[in-house]
Amino acid sequence: MARATPLREVLAAGLKRTRTDLGLRQEDAAARIQAQGLRSWIRGTVAQAEVGARRLTFEEVLLLSMAYETTPAALIAGADDDLVELAPRAQVSVAALRALLSGRAVAAAGTATSAPMHEGIGDAERHVARRLGTTPERVNEMALALWGHSLSEERDQRLEDRPPDLPELSARRLQALRGHVTRDLIAELQPELRRRTAGRTRRAPASRPVRAKGGGT
Repeated sequence: MARATPLREVLAAGLKRTRTDLGLRQEDAAARIQAQGLRSWIRGTVAQAEVGARRLTFEEVLLLSMAYETTPAALIAGADDDLVELAPRAQVSVAALRALLSGRAVAAAGTATSAPMHEGIGDAERHVARRLGTTPERVNEMALALWGHSLSEERDQRLEDRPPDLPELSARRLQALRGHVTRDLIAELQPELRRRTAGRTRRAPASRPVRAKGGGT
């Protein structure tokens, strides 16, 4: 089964495509967006959104659509049968998502799916799993237990909570900052992994010595 792309990344690609189709520089786009009421959006904020480093609120998606004189559905990038990840266990096709954002009802069957744990795994989960010497599925389980959502979502939330000068950072600097946050998350996951490993060790039955048959000493 094809890997589902997180909604944040789908919107990032759609925003960049829409801006470039309009022939706008990021500075020009920021001016348009500010005119719609998002006063804190500057060139760096646009850059963040276009590389998927900023999680957008629904209100921001609506205002961005107005700034670019388009619809929210048009900001969804990808082929109709591509899958979009809305939550670690929920996916929807690009076509169905565009229909929803265009005001058309979509039947539940065959659109949103209750996917196995591995369907929500991305590059970040695989990278962290290699660093910890465990599986991506276990990384997902621990992230849900510690933070209530996936590791990727926690990483992106912390990026959004960085100091106010974050929008001024270049895409290269954002990538470095993402790596720093990921290292922090690994440090927080390590005690949880040790706890779970120790728990399994304690539950394992102790081996009993084999008593030899026959005569004694």
